[in-house]
Parts: sequence; C-alpha cells; structure tokens
Amino acid sequence: MRRSWIVIIVIVFLFVIAIVSPKLLAKTNSPEFCAKCHVMQDEYVTLMKGGIHNSLRCVDCHLPNDSKANFYLWKGIDGTKDVVHFYSGSVPERIIISAHGKKIVQENCIRCHEGIVSKINVSDRKCWDCHKRISHRQAGLRETI
Repeated sequence: MRRSWIVIIVIVFLFVIAIVSPKLLAKTNSPEFCAKCHVMQDEYVTLMKGGIHNSLRCVDCHLPNDSKANFYLWKGIDGTKDVVHFYSGSVPERIIISAHGKKIVQENCIRCHEGIVSKINVSDRKCWDCHKRISHRQAGLRETI
C-alpha cells in the first residue's frame, strides 16, 4: 500500500516537472546541479578531476540509460529520495551506493564499453572490482603495478 503511494507521488512529480519546464529537466542532469547538495561535493570534485570520465554527467552512470521512460522514472524516484534525505537531515556521513545503484552503474559501464566487454566474462564480477579508480573515493589515486 505504502509503495503504491510512493509510485503515485513520483509519477505526479515527474508529470509536473515535465510540464513546468524541459529546461529544468535538462538543468537537473548536470553535475553542477548534483553538486549543489553539500554532501556531494567530494564526488563532484573527483568527477571533475578524475581523468577519463570527467566529461560524463552523474546521470550517465547513475541512472538507467536504456530508455527515456526508465531514465525519468528513476530520476524521479532517486531525486525525490535524495531531496527527502537532504531536507530531513538523514543523509549518512558516508554515502554508499545501493544494490540497485550498483546494478545501474554496471549496466552503464557495459553499455559504454560494450566493444571491449564483449571479449570478457563480466557476469560474476563488477567493473570496479578491477577498475578501482572509477570509484569516486579512488578517482584521485594512482594505481601502482
């Protein structure tokens, strides 16, 4: 019952946003928008200074990019959740990606790098198990051999 109310609220929220301003939707896709939440400053800095992926937006990795409907559905769900946590003061000191978030990031890594990934088996591991520098916390560090 509670979950259905959440879905209804998210759908109404998305509908209002879509009507109010397509420019607003575009603005909320920018890394600068994500960084406005003070708890995301470290992640923003590591993205901007993190090497090869610094031309990406947060939504390129952290939201599903398989369809516009799925993208905006999860943008609404995740955005609403983030706003509630931020304004209720319940944001954890250390932000840890959820299981669903890990699944989305993995799918996006594979989508962008499908040529090379098609040559290896990734079914039983995550991209960041080997590529540690793609993690926000590790992006500024240099790997040694």
